[in-house]
Parts: sequence; structure tokens; C-alpha cells
Amino acid sequence: MPILAIDQGTSGTKALIVGDGGEVLNRGLGEISLHHGPGGLVECDPGELWGSLVSAVSQALSNPLTLDAVGLANQGESILAWDPRTLEPLSPVMVWQDSRAASLCDERRDREEFVRSRTGLQLDPYFVAPKMKWLRENITRKGVVTTTDAWLLAKLTGGFFTDISTASRTLLLDIHSGAWSGELLELWGLEKESLPEVVGNDQTLGAINAADLPSLRGVELSGVIVDQAAALFAQSCLTAGEAKCTYGTGAFLLANIGATPKISNFGLATSIAWDVRGARAHYLDGQVFTAASAVAWLIENGLLESAEAIDALPRESGGVMAVSALAGFGAPRWKPSGSGAIAGISLASTKAHIARAVVDGIAAQVTELIAAMSADGVALQRLRVDGGLTRSKTLMQMQADLAQIPVDVYPHPDATALGVAAIAHLGADSSLSVDDAIAPWRPVSTYEPEWSADRAAEYMSMWKGLADNAQERSAHG
Repeated sequence: MPILAIDQGTSGTKALIVGDGGEVLNRGLGEISLHHGPGGLVECDPGELWGSLVSAVSQALSNPLTLDAVGLANQGESILAWDPRTLEPLSPVMVWQDSRAASLCDERRDREEFVRSRTGLQLDPYFVAPKMKWLRENITRKGVVTTTDAWLLAKLTGGFFTDISTASRTLLLDIHSGAWSGELLELWGLEKESLPEVVGNDQTLGAINAADLPSLRGVELSGVIVDQAAALFAQSCLTAGEAKCTYGTGAFLLANIGATPKISNFGLATSIAWDVRGARAHYLDGQVFTAASAVAWLIENGLLESAEAIDALPRESGGVMAVSALAGFGAPRWKPSGSGAIAGISLASTKAHIARAVVDGIAAQVTELIAAMSADGVALQRLRVDGGLTRSKTLMQMQADLAQIPVDVYPHPDATALGVAAIAHLGADSSLSVDDAIAPWRPVSTYEPEWSADRAAEYMSMWKGLADNAQERSAHG
């Protein structure tokens, strides 16, 4: 029977009805507005977030049918405070891009190696614990503070849960034991917080009983996972060394590293990908905080007509080069206060040259992450890609050229939703194998490198110099 897969993301919520063979039978979409402000503020309204979920699900279920189960994927590092009795929000949602807690990380630099060895993560406001501490100090001491998934699961089922893949993004979970760490909670001054129960990804958490979703009442919620890990699962990256990059609001590169967590020596994060059928997998990951959001910036400022117009840009950037870090640097640089940079502009430069340079800059940042993975001993042979920007032949070809590996484009626009559908299917049917749960797929297109290795290395050397300068400027205010 069909699965309802809910992908609650940064800019909206998708709901897909997925059949036994992975076919999409129906879909819905609810949008969310982000609010940007001084000091690194990025927020959204929790009522709007929940409303987007209700809207997406209602659209997907416009033709009534019998569902086997529901699965939920979430955006990972976004948090809010809420009342555990009434489930009413007590704060805005602090979105994963929010960097207001940067100073709280700086105050704990003397414990950086301890944190990294215990959690696999860097001391950075991208992750959850600094945001939790900042919210407690600046917004409210009432209720509980959790990632958005725990709030959504409470509203859907009445339970107080988070899945292990989401929990591993908090800076509060011991990645080796898979349990909350008292030492880490104390480090952040969060030892008095009530935290949700950590559960496996293919675990049934109860029946839906949300008043706003009467058509789901009684259907079991049997799969939960963080969004990027869901996309890794959907693309069958089940073996160590297999990797995917999702080009959404940001670009997120993940490589499966197997059953044993490996702590990166080159600035990447290590997290738990999933715990299904009692077996745990881990991944190395790196983040480009602005991908589609950098393209949106180009459009808003009149430098590009639309995302579709990327493929009408010049073949070359006319000597213009850009670092597209418009919301700071994630891995491997970890500079939340960082900013973008554009160089090489002359009187001959046009808006199209600048736009092309920004698009190329996205591919360059992903390539820097691929190089860090190689330095950590995970040399990628191919890259599987998904997300809206994979429709751009220009960006995908540049990615293949700079990374010097083939790029395989996933055929569906909703890898995260298909991944959580497969997880929920496993939760609903104990006889199903992991391989059988994931819908088989072939790339809709493959991009082979057209540049020589020397040309790619020369470009990356110049780009890294520009990125180093941008990072240095941010360090000096």
C-alpha cells in the first residue's frame, strides 16, 4: 500500500504519496517564508511551518486513498521552544543558517577537540546546541527546546521523540554510544533540559492523531530521518565510499563511511546516517550554505532572470571569479561570519559574467569538500546528485569539470521524500529488506569531465586564494 512521505524543508514542506515501486502517485507543497536580520538572524514562523505541512498533506490526499504508513524527514539543525503540554510554540524557529550563537562557540574553543572526538561535529552555530543555549539566554526559559522534528512528531502522534540521525546533528549526542551525553549537556549549560527519546529510523512511533489532519487519523508513523541522510538513502549510497550532493537551498555533500564513525581530520562533519534493521551507518559531510539561495540572490538583484536562465549564461565568466558564501562558510573552513567575494571585474564584465561566476563558485565550494573527503581517505569515484539546481546543465558540467569525476543526476526531484518513504516502508513491513525498500533508479543524465586535470587544478588554486582572502577579511571584521 502507499506511503505518505513528508519532507519538511527550509523553504517549504513537500508531501508525496509513494507507491510500492517508488512511483509518485500524488504530491502537495506548502511554502514557508524566511526572515533574515542583523547578526546572522534567520528565522521562520512555526505556525507557518506547521501550516505548510498541513497544506502539503491536504493537497497530496486530495484523492482519498488507504495509506500503509507515514514517514517524516526534517531539516535537521533548526530549533524552537514549545510547550510540551499544549504543543504551542514559545519562540520563532531558529533556522539552521542562523549564526547568532557564534560567540557561544568561541567561548568553548578550549574544548573543541573533546567536542569533535565525542560528537564528530565542529564547534559551529550551524549545529543545534549553540542555538539552544542562545535561545534560552535571549528568548525564553519556558517549555522545551528541540529540533523541529520533535515538535512535529509531538503534534502528529503525541509522543516526544527524535530520530538518531537528527540527534547526531545536535552537538549533544555521543556518536559512539548513540545516547545523549551528560558531559556535553553540561558543557553547553543545558543539563536541566528535557530531551526527546532517541529512536531508530525505521521505528513505529504511534498513530497520527493531529486534529488538523483528520484524513491521517489512525495511520501509523513508521519512519523518521534527517533530510540529507534520507537523500543519501534514496540514492542507494549504502556502501562506504558512495556519495551524493543535494543542491537545494544549500548544497550538501555526504559520503557513506560505513558502520564505524571516522572523525575527520580535514574539517568535515561525521554523523549517523541511519539505524535501520538494527544496523547503523555513518557519513562524512560538508555544507555549502548558499546554493539555490545564491541563485535567488542573483535573481533578486537583477543579475539573472530566473534559475532556468543559468543555462543561457556565457560559457566562460570573462575572468570574473566568485566565492558564493553569502551566509558564511561551512566545512571545511567553518567561518559563520564569512562572506562572499567577487574578483576580476573589468569594464568588459557584464551581469551575465558575474552570474556565471557565482554559479561556478557553488561548484568550486563542493569541489573543495570533495578534496577534503579525499584527504580523509574517502576518494570519490563518482558523485550522485539531486535537487532543483541539478536541472542546470551549466552547473552540473562545471561540477564534473572541477571535481574531475563523473556526475550522475538522480531522476527524481524529491530524493529526500523518496528516501523517507523507503524508511517508512521498512518500519511498516518487518519482512522487507533494505535493498527491496529502495526504488531502483538510473541516472537521467551523466556529466563527464571535459576540462583537463591541470585546468581544473589551476581554477581551484585561484578560487581558493579568493576564498582565503574572503575568510581573512571576515576574521578582521
